Amino acid sequence: MGRLEGTITYLCGPIDNVEDDGVIWRKQIGKELSARYGMKILDPTDKPFKTHTLKYEEIGEEKVSANNLRSEGRYAELAEKFKGIVRADLRCVDLSDVLIAYIPKDVLMCGTIHEIVVSTDSKKPTLLVVEGGRKNLSHWFWGIIPSEPHEEDRSGWIFDSWDALFNYLDTINEAEEDMPQPKSSRWVMLDVGSR
Repeated sequence: MGRLEGTITYLCGPIDNVEDDGVIWRKQIGKELSARYGMKILDPTDKPFKTHTLKYEEIGEEKVSANNLRSEGRYAELAEKFKGIVRADLRCVDLSDVLIAYIPKDVLMCGTIHEIVVSTDSKKPTLLVVEGGRKNLSHWFWGIIPSEPHEEDRSGWIFDSWDALFNYLDTINEAEEDMPQPKSSRWVMLDVGSR
């Protein structure tokens, strides 16, 4: 397939303050990434951690439950519940080769920002798609995300649209030797099956 085949990609974006819990875009984009590049997807709205004793879900009924705990002032239970969720989501960031974040306009985010910072601190490719384009991105991200070269539909790893992201990923996927900038040294993907 190409250079991106088998890479593990974490789909980062808000869950708390969006109507569909961030499910729809993750399903659509995850399906496209898998079909187009053979990427493996880690989706926090469909966590791979399945146990009979711990619940790491944070959408649907679990989201309602968490909101009820907060509104009822049951903060100790809320904290206990979310310690596991945060740990599970950050473990997915740890396991990923690439993080792709969707930054919708005017949505309060906390976990998304935490995951982006963890990914950049780990020197992973951290790719942001901004609703309405780069002009809507918080200034802070310009200081932590590689932002060069500046092109018509992107600045480094900051993208105006999904199409711009896919165009960039096509370039990465087809690269034979030298990876395109920015930060080509961050595209380190293990080939575990070759050993």
